[in-house]
Amino acid sequence: MKKIDIRDFMNYHYPTGLTAAPDGKHGVFAVVDVNEKENCYDSCLWTMDLFDGSVRKLTSGRKERNFSWIDGETLLFAGCREKEYKDKIEDGETWTCFYTIGLHGGEAEFSFAVPYAVGKFAVCGNKVFMSVKYEYAKEEKDYEVFDELPFWANGKGVVNKKRNRLAVYDREKETLEIITPEYETVENFWLEEDCLLYTGVQYTDLKSWRPGLYRVGLEGYERETLIPQDRMRIDYACILKGSVTLFGSEMKTYGVNENPQLFRLEDGTLKELAFFDRSIHNSICSDCKFADGEGIVHDDERIYFISTFRKQSVICSVDAEGNFETLYDRQGSVHTLSLGAGAVWYTAMRDMGLTEIYRLKDGKEEKLTAFNDGLLAERDVCPVEEFTFTYKDVELDGYVMKPAGFDPEKKYPALLTVHGGPRATFGPVFFHESQAFANAGYFVFFTNPVGSDGRGNAFADLSGRYGTVDFENCLAMTDEVLKRYPQIDEKRVGIMGGSYGGFMCNWAIGNTDRFAAAASQRSISNWISLSMTTDIGYSFDLQETAGDPWNSPDKMWVCSPLKYAHKAKTPTLFIQSDEDYRCYMGDALQMFSALKYFGVETRMCLFHGENHELSRSGKPSHRLRRLSEMMEWFEKYLK
Repeated sequence: MKKIDIRDFMNYHYPTGLTAAPDGKHGVFAVVDVNEKENCYDSCLWTMDLFDGSVRKLTSGRKERNFSWIDGETLLFAGCREKEYKDKIEDGETWTCFYTIGLHGGEAEFSFAVPYAVGKFAVCGNKVFMSVKYEYAKEEKDYEVFDELPFWANGKGVVNKKRNRLAVYDREKETLEIITPEYETVENFWLEEDCLLYTGVQYTDLKSWRPGLYRVGLEGYERETLIPQDRMRIDYACILKGSVTLFGSEMKTYGVNENPQLFRLEDGTLKELAFFDRSIHNSICSDCKFADGEGIVHDDERIYFISTFRKQSVICSVDAEGNFETLYDRQGSVHTLSLGAGAVWYTAMRDMGLTEIYRLKDGKEEKLTAFNDGLLAERDVCPVEEFTFTYKDVELDGYVMKPAGFDPEKKYPALLTVHGGPRATFGPVFFHESQAFANAGYFVFFTNPVGSDGRGNAFADLSGRYGTVDFENCLAMTDEVLKRYPQIDEKRVGIMGGSYGGFMCNWAIGNTDRFAAAASQRSISNWISLSMTTDIGYSFDLQETAGDPWNSPDKMWVCSPLKYAHKAKTPTLFIQSDEDYRCYMGDALQMFSALKYFGVETRMCLFHGENHELSRSGKPSHRLRRLSEMMEWFEKYLK
């Protein structure tokens, strides 16, 4: 049996986004693979027979991931295979090309091209509705102009005076038309049988975090306001039994992360149908998934969605009257959903495996693909041992991975890993980083402290309390693991984490000396500076600290790890990306500089051209270097 090493993620296959055809006979999905030679990711489309589950590769252009059904036999997908448009793109122009392909063989045929970068698109007859990136200001090569908030966004770069607008391409008339107002950015849209619903925010100065909900006709594109902007956050909208039904939150109690309620729109009035008090998405952490498809879908009777229940994501549904039902609850992580042939189709991770495609029919789950089974059968996949423990009357979940080849007579180093969010969740699923460290001879352990998702709003609410009960939970977990596993050398325990996990690493080194080494990634150190530099700083950061830099800077400073940096003695590695606009590099630089100033062993690895997603979808060579930096750091200080 081979050990899992840091390079193995390059050999994994990542199926994603299975979408059933309108007639329910076939499905199409993408498979993403690492291209180590070109330091990128390739993706091709595959087709699945929804009756017998057989799969077949459909395209081989290596860049096909974004697609939509034209009919039960024909697919429209985005790409760029035409030399004419490749040359234009190389000259600095922006174009997206579209192609059609039949399910039963033959070459893809060029259909049309539009002079925009295209995101989501959907086909209705001869019309293709699409979200396009629209720029109001000329982009300069050697400087940027900012005059609105947010001026940049993680994974998107500079967004100042750039909007996502809805456009319609008529394939018969060969015309393209923008159908949403000036300076409105489209958050999401959903194509129904006789209309299109979308959420959008119109602004020229400060973007609201409460979009409006609008209905657009499919012929004249008349726009009707259903819910005005600035009233509520809207996560999903559809037509259910003839009425507009939506998941949304007025964010009155728990702010921007408040779990949504189910509403129905009746004669212009919102009627609350049910309060679920769970997220309607997957919060389970993994560094081995690409989730391009939909996580929430509907038919005429019900909405089907993914929800996080404590340590796993499950498939749920709700009817037009607000009656919720858990359709399938099993250990693992569900990523995308689709409906067809009387079943629910989804991508998921099960049984400590990587992502595969599954079918849920008549209450029974069936695994349909095995893209990764051969590889994992040859690797030493370390299992996750689970337990619960109580700290201050709150039951917490504990997870431990023993080192590969564990010998109960030996002593081992250990690593506490802290998830991001903080409203994310760890569960017993495959996590490459953890597997690599367990296979390298470490105990790896983790928990879901207060602030995590999956247990309702009250448990997840950490506003104004960062570094208090959450930190206590992490230390309590460390105590519990040391008590349960005497093979761990308590003098060789390290801590690592990213985003909120990076905050916790920075907090820990200034508030305890029990960790022998730390690896802090895409971290938070100074809430005051962070709140005015990041894409969500003026909303999320101010809410989470329950303060602001002008009226209550003390609230922000007291929960800033930089305040305690002069007490740190722990050797700390910082990993950061220079295009991370969610946790901007200034925070890592401040913490790194403080440790250097106070004589603490420290090192910083700054990746150029990467963002907040480095560990999950960064360039393969950068992901490899990141893991190498961490492995070498802990080898030096823990072994």
